[in-house]
Amino acid sequence: MTAPSVRRFLPLLAPLLLAAGGCASPTTGRVRDAHLLWSPPPGQKEVASYEQLGPFWERVETPDGAVRRSARPFVWTDVRSAEAGVSHTEVLWPLYSVERRADQVSWRFLCFFGMDKDVTGEGSPQDRSWIFPLWFSGTSKAGEDYAALFPVHGTIREMFWDRISFTLFPLWATWDRNDCHTWSVLWPFVQRQTGPGRDAWRVIPFWGHTTVDGRLDARFVLWPFWTQARHEGINPGRDWMLWPLVGRVDRQDEDAWLFLPPLFNVSRGRGKLPDYRKINAPWPIVMVRDSKEAHLRWYFPFWMHRWTEDGKAENRTVLWPFWNDRRVDVKGSHAREWTLFPFLHRSTLTRDVPGDTNAPPRLDEDYLRVWPLYSRRHDPAHRLVKIPDLSFRKRSGALERNLLGMFTLYTRGERDGADGAPERVDHEALWGALRRGYGEDYSATRVWPVWDAKEEDGAWHWDILWGLLGRSGRAGESAWHYLWFFGDRLDKRWEEAQE
Repeated sequence: MTAPSVRRFLPLLAPLLLAAGGCASPTTGRVRDAHLLWSPPPGQKEVASYEQLGPFWERVETPDGAVRRSARPFVWTDVRSAEAGVSHTEVLWPLYSVERRADQVSWRFLCFFGMDKDVTGEGSPQDRSWIFPLWFSGTSKAGEDYAALFPVHGTIREMFWDRISFTLFPLWATWDRNDCHTWSVLWPFVQRQTGPGRDAWRVIPFWGHTTVDGRLDARFVLWPFWTQARHEGINPGRDWMLWPLVGRVDRQDEDAWLFLPPLFNVSRGRGKLPDYRKINAPWPIVMVRDSKEAHLRWYFPFWMHRWTEDGKAENRTVLWPFWNDRRVDVKGSHAREWTLFPFLHRSTLTRDVPGDTNAPPRLDEDYLRVWPLYSRRHDPAHRLVKIPDLSFRKRSGALERNLLGMFTLYTRGERDGADGAPERVDHEALWGALRRGYGEDYSATRVWPVWDAKEEDGAWHWDILWGLLGRSGRAGESAWHYLWFFGDRLDKRWEEAQE
């Protein structure tokens, strides 16, 4: 074959090379995470099977039967939970997605949202079909039908408020929430609100008056220039503000002055809050907060320090958003993480050993990301290295499922034995085209499509040219197969017998 003909043949060969991982890929080191299920149960589970077809197709399954399949980039992802009837599908993400849970289904297409709480018709009648922000229709939890064409006329239920009705919005609108009823003319300028112990009038910006069950009497005149309120009950007192010049808070548990509000504020606690202090000078550049439980020092963007009095939580930021470190100790778990955005991120999670106060904390997870070159995840039994890793997140989401995962060219997975020593190690490159695995009763080698061989638990097989010629054996029995389709595959028969 001449050089020009070889060059013409290479574009035809490239798709085959990308499909090299069409057979099973190593699962060593891979554990279930949010990239497999959008709301995984606590803890992690080892992946039972992992298959690739170049960078464009991926299938992941866990021992309990949860499965994720992804056609990339942005073509299709389908997630099936181990729980029957629970699934999540994305098509041309973020264009369309649908989620099913038992007899419920919800979906989104661009700004078109839909939900049906009972697809069987035997339970709750709640459903909705919304083209946000123009069309709203559906049935509420109580079985009330509604429809609205915004801003012309209609009623919307269970969106922010219990009920919203309008005609030629903002000319006329009414809404209800928590037994309070409000109507408005030329919203938000004229409003009237009534409810249990509550009465309010607002004619913005001229005048407003709100009373709440004898606990609050608030007024404004020429809003926002003059506001005042009188409080009764738990924390009685008064406050007023002449915006933008000065404000005053004089209550049983707080004494504060505001200057050029909200830029400058000096507050101190009294009564039940003797340890409370707040300073803005100016907000949001300089903020100081002190209480009995927690403290904050904020000098944006140079320095931020937040900590609790008991020493169980602490957070520091330097030159936001570039450097951040955080520490949290709660209920026997200890979380540590630091970030040099966007390049470096390190986090660890350890837990105390129950019943043994002298034992060092047990490692649950150690994660390192050097973006975009490298990531490493380590838990008590697994290690997984990915090169490169374009994700900014430790827990993968829709963007990783549908795009970023296809750019990883090399992975190294390791599973440890009971003694902590490596029990099994797998290297994989170019989406399965190159593979080397070794460990206890385990060996695997692949240089696709020339050679593929695997030996595990006494069973073995090898293939040449992706099945042009191969042989399988186990327990003194072996068989040949050839021309991809002919002959006997003992490894397949053993898999079927085990199933």
